[in-house]
Amino acid sequence: MTQDNLGTALVVPSEREGGLARLQEAVLAHRAALEEYTRDRTPLQWGAVQQNLGTALTVLGERERGTARLEEAVLAYHAALQVVSRDREPFLWAQTTENCARTLEVLAEREAAKTVGREPWSKQKRP
Repeated sequence: MTQDNLGTALVVPSEREGGLARLQEAVLAHRAALEEYTRDRTPLQWGAVQQNLGTALTVLGERERGTARLEEAVLAYHAALQVVSRDREPFLWAQTTENCARTLEVLAEREAAKTVGREPWSKQKRP
């Protein structure tokens, strides 16, 4: 739990600072938490950590060029949704589903931007 909380706590200041270092630390912390919370032993906690990992990877991926981190984020969200059901955990399910959709939107924008040779909209300031 401590590693997952650390990872989540590192994302907040990274949004203010705009750097990558804290986000990279957050990803490492969430991955360390996944060693403690396994899908077999603690499926709901494992799913929550996967969702938190997806969030950290999404924020990191939005700041980096390319799509690798965003694709990792989608995988983490999909992993979370394997154990988080709408009936049992409606808030976590909705949050994970929405975060995954937002990440897929950023991926689509990046792919579209490649075809027209411009910077993706997600790299521009949003209103």
